[in-house]
Amino acid sequence: MEIVTKLAMKMWDGTAKADAKRIAAQRPTPGITQVTDIAYLPDSCRGHLLDIYYPEGTQEPLPVVIDIHGGGLMYGYKELNRYYNLAIAARGFTVISLSYRLAPEVLFPDQVRDVLAAFRWIAVHGVEYPCQMENCFLTGDSAGGLLAAYTALVNRSERLQCVYATPGSGLELRALGLTSGMFLTTRGALKMLRSTIFGQGYRRQLFYACMDFAKLPEAALLPPCYLVTSRQDFIRAHTLDFERVLTARGIPHQLHDWPKGVKERPLQHVFSVAYPEWPESRQTIDEMADFFRQYQRQTVVKQE
Repeated sequence: MEIVTKLAMKMWDGTAKADAKRIAAQRPTPGITQVTDIAYLPDSCRGHLLDIYYPEGTQEPLPVVIDIHGGGLMYGYKELNRYYNLAIAARGFTVISLSYRLAPEVLFPDQVRDVLAAFRWIAVHGVEYPCQMENCFLTGDSAGGLLAAYTALVNRSERLQCVYATPGSGLELRALGLTSGMFLTTRGALKMLRSTIFGQGYRRQLFYACMDFAKLPEAALLPPCYLVTSRQDFIRAHTLDFERVLTARGIPHQLHDWPKGVKERPLQHVFSVAYPEWPESRQTIDEMADFFRQYQRQTVVKQE
């Protein structure tokens, strides 16, 4: 396991260099207020910080999008998705982007508890920002897609809260937006990394028995889901498998499975998050925003 972990960390070092080069060449969406590095747990841990974005001049609360970054559960922080979150905020949302601690320093159950702690902070403090607390949506890409789908279930299920030894948040997550989600953690090609992200002896752990969405009774509790993948997504099969789970459980959903992109814009893994300025990405983000609006609860304005 130690050798596999070292190889994985070396791979993520290469990814970090590529991400830094990509981000340096991009430009942020203008006109967005940014409140950064808010601690959702009081321990000075970088993995326990969040950022909040909303259009400049916002006077009234806006629907909320909570975003969880990807990185194989082993890499990255909220800053990876900054430009993506700015693009979502520009479409009339308050976006809350959160970090969580990373494997192998911590394991998947700790990451679930981190995300639920962030949800609880949002439930208490969201009213201090322009947040329509009755209209909260959750997004995630790659490993963030797994965490988004899974924590949405833990947030709703008392049994899973017992499994993870964490309380719910009280937030009602009205719909999910899942980009190239890393859903197949108990089957397929992730086998070599399971000890790194789940811990030694993971097969004997109660939480691991709850990881397969196809076998998990609580999967019926999933909110409506917008899914996106592409022919050039190296884990496309994960999204297609998850879509079958949603169909079997009768969960309302929309899937956009993009074809191959043109040479200068290959529509690879999480392209709409990594390159939000691309036309295909703008269409994807627009579709997700429209999907969220379908499930938005209408707010009643009180007359004076």
